[in-house]
Amino acid sequence: MTICEKFKLMMASFADIRAAIVEKGGTVTGGYADYAKNIRNLYSNDTYAPQYQYPTEKSPIMQYLINLYNRITFCYAVKQEIRQAIIDGGVDVPDDTPFSEYGDKIRQIQLFEITTNLIKFRQNEKFSIQMEAVGGKPPYKWEHSGYAPKGMNFSEDGLLSGIVKTGGGSAYPSNDWTVTDSTGKSVTKQITVSVLQELVHIKVVKDTFIYDGTPKQMELHCEEYPDMTLTVKYGIDKLTAPINAGTYYAQLSTPYAYRAEDFSPHYLTIERKLISFNAVENQFAVYDGQPKEYTLELSDTDATFNISYKKYSSDDKNNLLLAAKECTQNKPTEIGKYSVIFGFYGNYRSSAYYHYGTLEITEGQ
Repeated sequence: MTICEKFKLMMASFADIRAAIVEKGGTVTGGYADYAKNIRNLYSNDTYAPQYQYPTEKSPIMQYLINLYNRITFCYAVKQEIRQAIIDGGVDVPDDTPFSEYGDKIRQIQLFEITTNLIKFRQNEKFSIQMEAVGGKPPYKWEHSGYAPKGMNFSEDGLLSGIVKTGGGSAYPSNDWTVTDSTGKSVTKQITVSVLQELVHIKVVKDTFIYDGTPKQMELHCEEYPDMTLTVKYGIDKLTAPINAGTYYAQLSTPYAYRAEDFSPHYLTIERKLISFNAVENQFAVYDGQPKEYTLELSDTDATFNISYKKYSSDDKNNLLLAAKECTQNKPTEIGKYSVIFGFYGNYRSSAYYHYGTLEITEGQ
């Protein structure tokens, strides 16, 4: 390779070094002699003065070779300064590393930056969080500006600690954290401080009731705060206090700063009320052309029930399910014997799903 070719390659390498400095967020000032200083500014605030200056060029043609020699000597001297600046930035540069690879070495330099991205701790729990940074020259000194929740302590070595008793469920984004290294170089980053909801334990005291026509709510107890107001919505309709028999999924809400741990799933159950009744199994009525009805005496007059009828068969009593399929709720009118099947529904139940009786309409005297 000729001297001119080597010189062109070195100029191309200088151009790549300049591009690498800019890619890393640095600023290129001055000439080639200032490149080492520009590289050091990526990771340090150390005062550094270039050791070499560009030779004064002599214009006479007879001095051409001397001028060219001086330029090459200067470039190689600057190369050594650039190499040392890269090494001081924490990147290894062996002696035999081609100058054309120096730009890529610069791209490997670890910039001075804060690596902590989120600060979070739980309300009413003791915490200790160490702020983190990379690059620069330790020891670091930390500063904070912005809102600090009451109870959060901060030291110059970047340690956050304390117990925050309020503000659970809140986030404070406008917090600036600044770290300065031993050379005086500093970086600032905005990091959100999040106070997580305090965990509480909710005990279910009672979740099963029997229907009585009044609204029902689960009986709950907060172990940490017995007087805490707890709100529960039930079922897909989010009822505040269901009345009717059924099983309702319970959705618990605590005050905003708190969160119930391991609460779900829980259900509110309102059981159907057990009904007792009196009925003569085999009842009779006299034909008069009007519909006749099988009668019951109930322990609760609000109970809901169905009574259905079919032509009597001796097998009906022993095959209630099959007989029920053949029944109709139309009350019989004609003379004859009828099987009667009845049962309770809605908020009421009885000792069996179906009950059996007969109704016989006879001819009048």
